[in-house]
Amino acid sequence: MTLTVTHNAGLTSCLSVRLHEAAKYRRENGQWPTGIDSASQFEAYRATPGERIDLLLLGDYDQPEGYTEYDHGWQYGWYDDIGIPQLSRIAMQVCRPSAAVLARSSHFRTIIGERTVVLYRGNDKAKEVPATSYEIAFDAAEQVGGPFLVQTDEQDFYDAFMAKYPDTIALPGLPRIKRNTDRYVMPTGPHRPEFALNFNAALYAIGQAPKVICTTGNTALWAMLYRGHTQNVWQLHGFSQTFRKLANP
Repeated sequence: MTLTVTHNAGLTSCLSVRLHEAAKYRRENGQWPTGIDSASQFEAYRATPGERIDLLLLGDYDQPEGYTEYDHGWQYGWYDDIGIPQLSRIAMQVCRPSAAVLARSSHFRTIIGERTVVLYRGNDKAKEVPATSYEIAFDAAEQVGGPFLVQTDEQDFYDAFMAKYPDTIALPGLPRIKRNTDRYVMPTGPHRPEFALNFNAALYAIGQAPKVICTTGNTALWAMLYRGHTQNVWQLHGFSQTFRKLANP
């Protein structure tokens, strides 16, 4: 049977709910769905009504072998506590990145090179998990060491980080906005599909970076699922206002 998923929100939220619903289906039916229909998802990234953004972002679905639990709320946990290696194997079959995403990601990976990536999700995410203070991010950066590439949706964080580490760079095609807990980054209509492609590709590339410092939420979780492990990852956690180097289960 084909599973239809209609949840719409941010890109990584859409991915997480697709994975959540697939795992729920497997738990309740004893087998994975034969197909997954996400045609109604990613609506915010359409340039025209009814556009299939799922076809731009996702490759072919494969019924996974084996089973592991997954819950959308796990985005708020410490990522070395939720079985990333096992989850990654399932996620890469349920939400396999498209060939276009992988090609763009390869380009981004050459830009990252050997830099430490700082992935800071700001703005309206503070409604779900308290924003990690900039100072904690700076403390983590001091411990891990650069040079750095910063991927953030929050211009204020990027400016503050650049003031401390002027040789920091960013990936192209991913705009930022001034800090605002009531807003999120969304380009105008014609540019939305390209933004979605760049965003998913950036997360995949970040997942391959030698070292990653990340905040807590779906954005970082998907970078970890693409990475397949938590080795050389430092997680900033808003609920505790701390950071730590993650174990590698």
